[in-house]
Amino acid sequence: MQQIYNGWWIVGLFLPLAFLANLGNAFAMRVDTTAMLLSMAAAALMALNLVIFWLFTQPANAATRNWTLQPEHWQELRTQCEYSHAANAAVNFLALCCALGSSLRR
Repeated sequence: MQQIYNGWWIVGLFLPLAFLANLGNAFAMRVDTTAMLLSMAAAALMALNLVIFWLFTQPANAATRNWTLQPEHWQELRTQCEYSHAANAAVNFLALCCALGSSLRR
């Protein structure tokens, strides 16, 4: 069943691009302080998304070999992974709100 997730790492490449796009938008919006700050907040949230992934999600994936291995403490890893996904969903939503707020200022 886990094989259906093969190749999804490619989608993860969009996260650094979203970070850079928000930085670029902050630069473009530098004449509007509020829009610039919202874009910078969106960029910071995208960076936080990556930090959460590398500190919590990826170690759980590695310990379970992408959930094809069941180590003794797999339930703790599952909880860690699920909470990191939930946290990243909230972080991404906030980043989206900031980016939209910045873009709608004009």
